Amino acid sequence: MTDMRGFLSRASAALSQRNIVRFRLGPMKIYLVKGAKNVQTMFKTPASVSADKFLLIVMEGLMAADRNDLAKFAKDKSGRLKTNATDPANTQTGDESASKAQADRYWYRWHRILHDHLVQTQATNLLAASYQKHFSEFLDDNARFPVEQWTAMRLLEFTKKDVAEAAIYSLFGPRILELNPDLLPLLWDFDEVAGCLAWGLPRWMNRKAYRRRSRFHATSARFLDSAWAGFDWSGPDSDADWEPHFGSRMIREVAKFLAEAGFSPGFRAGFVATLVYGQNGNTVPIVTWCIMELVKDPELFRAVRAEVLTAIVMDPETQKRAVDLQALLPLPVLQSVYTEALRMHVSINVTREIMEPIVLEGHRLERGAILQAPSEIIQYDEKIWSAGDSHPASEFWAGRHLKHVKSTDEAGNVVQVPQFDLAGRVNDFIAYGGGVAMCPGRFFAKREIMITITMLVSRFDMEFVGWTTLDGGPSDRPARNDDRWAGGAAVPPDRDMKVRVKKLW
Repeated sequence: MTDMRGFLSRASAALSQRNIVRFRLGPMKIYLVKGAKNVQTMFKTPASVSADKFLLIVMEGLMAADRNDLAKFAKDKSGRLKTNATDPANTQTGDESASKAQADRYWYRWHRILHDHLVQTQATNLLAASYQKHFSEFLDDNARFPVEQWTAMRLLEFTKKDVAEAAIYSLFGPRILELNPDLLPLLWDFDEVAGCLAWGLPRWMNRKAYRRRSRFHATSARFLDSAWAGFDWSGPDSDADWEPHFGSRMIREVAKFLAEAGFSPGFRAGFVATLVYGQNGNTVPIVTWCIMELVKDPELFRAVRAEVLTAIVMDPETQKRAVDLQALLPLPVLQSVYTEALRMHVSINVTREIMEPIVLEGHRLERGAILQAPSEIIQYDEKIWSAGDSHPASEFWAGRHLKHVKSTDEAGNVVQVPQFDLAGRVNDFIAYGGGVAMCPGRFFAKREIMITITMLVSRFDMEFVGWTTLDGGPSDRPARNDDRWAGGAAVPPDRDMKVRVKKLW
């Protein structure tokens, strides 16, 4: 738990010989698994395996849930589906009884909010449009980026500030940033300790992490207090998709749910703060890696630019150039770059508790044990991902998820065109987890990352200057995955890249 990089190295060696490895963490028996069939068993048998135990640990560690908060979720066995798992025949009739039963379904209510306001395409596209608007306005600033003039910047520094700020604005509105001018530094301080908090290290083992958690959570407490005081629940914005107090409808619904369910103020603030962290702690590293790879390879940069320019349209309302999401999302080279960055730079141990005995490869795994699928080990498996000696799985290759098919161009010539292709390896790509607990923000994250890449490569020329340390000093080597984030989801680079950029429009 305190040396995840060392643990993953030992686990990788063990899993190279077999698909199931057992170890103990104190009294807890844990099985590490790989292999497409084994991983899918984790995701497709919700009656036999559950993510709830790990989520409760996350609620306590990351979100500061108290004993009563945790008890609400722990006692709720009704599941996440519309049908109550504890009352499938719907025997609880009568308005009062039915209303009480529904109110106590905390997993289901939270799942519905995510589905309706983050997963559904219409809701996700609204959030993406909001992000595009605010990020575009930032790039329009000619004082920061003069047209046709070269400007120097460091990529990771840029994404951690400006991409994150636009993303927070799109989901949470302006108030959280206005009330907390130190929000971004506190977010990235929290990001450094989130892994040990998520795995439940006690306070006495890591007091610094809990101090950072308290400071970061305080930003969301101020935000929620202001939003509740300023928002008119019976006013014209009561059904708005976005308004300045809570920001998006999703955050408003989350705040309403947490208050109505009687959760503690500390948990409410921690819940919202974790959404801020979850939104940015994963997208910012991935978009940074994508841009770094494009700048390193001018030919790839030009290929992605040519592709994304086909998705740039003139907005009839603003008369400004904008990204057409419907045209953007299927672009094959962009999808392959995005997928390859996720494959290489997401390190998460997808965790489930065995609720009923299951059988994997002839082995009976007992109830109460823990299953973990380490994405880093699975997604670096040479047998699955290697394209021969020229493109090992340990290296970034933008063509890894492409196939070329014959097509006829406008002149009638037969040409080879790229198509995005993850066929045959879908079950070995678990960057977002899987099953009912699969990352609900994956659709918005994909849109945010692709919009960011598109707006940068279409609007700017970029040239590599050199590698730097994270504080801006010179570095004698390029960026690698920062081992401090091993096992904690998206892994940022341990070096920054200095670039020259010139805005074209």
